[in-house]
Amino acid sequence: MKTSQMTDVMLMNADLYRLIANCFAYPDKERLFNIKEMAMGLHQVGYPDESINNMLLSLAESANEDEVLSAFTNIFVRGGVALSETHLLQKYNSVSDANAFYNAFGFTPKTGENPDSIMYQLEFLALLLVKNVIASDEESRSVTKDAYRKFLEEHTGEFALALAKRLREGEAGPFFLTVSYLLEEFITNELTGNGAPPCSTEKN
Repeated sequence: MKTSQMTDVMLMNADLYRLIANCFAYPDKERLFNIKEMAMGLHQVGYPDESINNMLLSLAESANEDEVLSAFTNIFVRGGVALSETHLLQKYNSVSDANAFYNAFGFTPKTGENPDSIMYQLEFLALLLVKNVIASDEESRSVTKDAYRKFLEEHTGEFALALAKRLREGEAGPFFLTVSYLLEEFITNELTGNGAPPCSTEKN
């Protein structure tokens, strides 16, 4: 049985997944405004991990449109840092395996986009947390919890930590530097909390 506090944390984590997913999409003015609003909202509510809560404030404060757009171009366009699990980790079964998870829970990426991208993987984990909260019975909750753990272990865990490290290998700038550490710490916490061994990574 979930307590009210557990439910609140799961919903905050779902929002945090969505926030980080947005940080990897094209940073137009509207998106950056939403990122600032989401980050400040989670910060003001008081995310329970102090380090992450401080990074949320830093994220909101560093979301300058010109600087973020320049960094996005340098990292993902000119720098060629891949945003899909297939290309970053050279895991060629990622798309079919991710799609199998998505289909089981009614999650449908847009046609023509990489279903194993970091954005879709984070959005999917957010969906699983919400489905866990609203599950009508223990069996449904158990199925959703198991899928969440497996998807973290088999896909997003290794992928997210590798991507966080890649972001710090170039001129990331303050916004994406914050994104890299936020992603790394959050995913590591989730892996550990779900009984999965954290993937090896080093902070530069």
